[in-house]
Amino acid sequence: MDSIDSGNQEPGAVPVPPAVIRPSEPRVSFLQRPAVGVLVVALLIGIGLVRIVSTYHVFNATIDEGAHLACGIQWFENSYTYDQKHTPIARISVALLPYLNGAHGYGDPSYWQEGVLVLSSTGRYWHTLTLARVGVLPFFVLCTVFIFLWTKRVYGYVTALVAAGIFTMLPVVLAHSALATTDIALAAFFTLAVYAFTRWLATPNWRTAAGFGFATGLAISTKLSTLAFLPAAMAGVLFLYFVTRRRDSDSSTQSHAWWRTGSVRGVIGQIAIGLICIFLVLWPVYRFSHTPISKLSGAPDRIAARVFGTSSSVTGGVRALTAAVQVPAPEFLSGLRDLRDINRLGARSYLFGRYKEGGWWYFYPVAIAVKTPLAVLLLAILGAILLIRNWLRGDGDWQRLVPLVAFVAPIVIAAPTRLDIGVRHVMPVFVFLSMLAAVGAVWLWNVRPVGSHDSQTRSRMANWAGPTAVIILFAWLIVSSARAHPDYLSYFNEFGGSNPSNILVISDVDWGQDLTRLSTYLSEQQVKHVSIAYDGYYDAATLGLPETVKLRCGETATGWIAIEERRARVHPECYEWIASQPLHAYVGKTMRVYYLPEPASDAR
Repeated sequence: MDSIDSGNQEPGAVPVPPAVIRPSEPRVSFLQRPAVGVLVVALLIGIGLVRIVSTYHVFNATIDEGAHLACGIQWFENSYTYDQKHTPIARISVALLPYLNGAHGYGDPSYWQEGVLVLSSTGRYWHTLTLARVGVLPFFVLCTVFIFLWTKRVYGYVTALVAAGIFTMLPVVLAHSALATTDIALAAFFTLAVYAFTRWLATPNWRTAAGFGFATGLAISTKLSTLAFLPAAMAGVLFLYFVTRRRDSDSSTQSHAWWRTGSVRGVIGQIAIGLICIFLVLWPVYRFSHTPISKLSGAPDRIAARVFGTSSSVTGGVRALTAAVQVPAPEFLSGLRDLRDINRLGARSYLFGRYKEGGWWYFYPVAIAVKTPLAVLLLAILGAILLIRNWLRGDGDWQRLVPLVAFVAPIVIAAPTRLDIGVRHVMPVFVFLSMLAAVGAVWLWNVRPVGSHDSQTRSRMANWAGPTAVIILFAWLIVSSARAHPDYLSYFNEFGGSNPSNILVISDVDWGQDLTRLSTYLSEQQVKHVSIAYDGYYDAATLGLPETVKLRCGETATGWIAIEERRARVHPECYEWIASQPLHAYVGKTMRVYYLPEPASDAR
């Protein structure tokens, strides 16, 4: 544009202001355009959904799926007495479509057997199972969206897209997103709760407090392990926040966000708002149920009788009070007791070819190490190191380190528990692994060597080293994820070796998913009778199995025999009589098939 000299204008002419030259705005990269980002995330989710749904008819209902469906159906029928150690939200979602399609309860006292009846009694086993599994897909979508939004806010647009892509390719995520269970739902709402907590901590006001309360209520209403995992994550984040704030207290740019509440009274008020919001989510989830204190626990009446005497007026008053005062959501409190009792009793666990009652403190670190693609592990380690380094140097915002804290918290809490029966119990860690791996991948792509080089060729090679490493690692991830199809549940990385059942087995290799494959194999062999050792409940006729006898611990059999891998590994004392026999076939990833001919005398 030509400049205009106002000093040379003719008399009477209207003065023309000089042109204002504005600095050019930085160009937005292609991936950073909002429309492109939305399309990429939608494409990643779509590919994941196709991969998930394509496994539906490969595997029969796993051991827990029928039970969760039965509990959800019971909820729709105005009761929730089955298995109260699990809160209802995920089960409601699982049971919604089957219930609308006509599925109903049968009133069996065992929720395990009730699940078999719900699936099999109508003659539409696969249709009902598919509808139940579809109920988990929204949680997979939500979890991916939460990862994208959180990562974009803290690390940037490109990192957010990479994190979402990694999450949707993890075999363990695809496996449990394809099952009518509660684990992916927990991952979604636990992620939302931790993210909402960081938002409240960074900008404390009644809106962020309410958001944190609702997110926490959703997480608790999905799985009770939230009550252990979330406080641990919050404690770690608070420690990180206050240490960073103290370290940076002399900086003029330090934002004292915490004190914008005005006073301690303001903070307490926001906490109260959060607690009210938790209650407003939790009580409706239990259909506004309530019961008198006396029906929930007899302890107050017993204590009053012991202290004041059984005939005392005070004791009578206490009895009247406990009979009148209502406790909301009594199923929630019963679930807490059930979960406490189960954790005390423990369960038989398996690791590295050994089994025992209870577990090992290092079970979950081992499980994560062998169930995560190595490319993701390497990138996540790099991302964690970078974030810690930057934070120690004073260059990192405390919020950038939250995913690392949230990754560690469930592992630390789960270490002393006695329920080491699958990496699925710490499913939220794979969310934070994806975020850390994305940080490592973007840094590695952008890193450039510092210093001069002897030649221009060597400089170009060094500049391409980082992107080349990222391309190789992502190619490794894509290939390993694709090769796992459809057996995402049994996926192990290269650390798993040729027989990963030597490391883990319970719900990490075998969750009872191969009865359909066994049925196909036996049909091809024209088998008319089979004895099966299996941990769960099933209807043989519905699955197309021949005449079937359930083989219990210590019982022997002849003819065709199928033993589930987890039964053979976790209860080897039950099947010593067949351990030395030659294996006839291995069906799917989990079923051992033997053929033992009848003794000659019996044949005569």
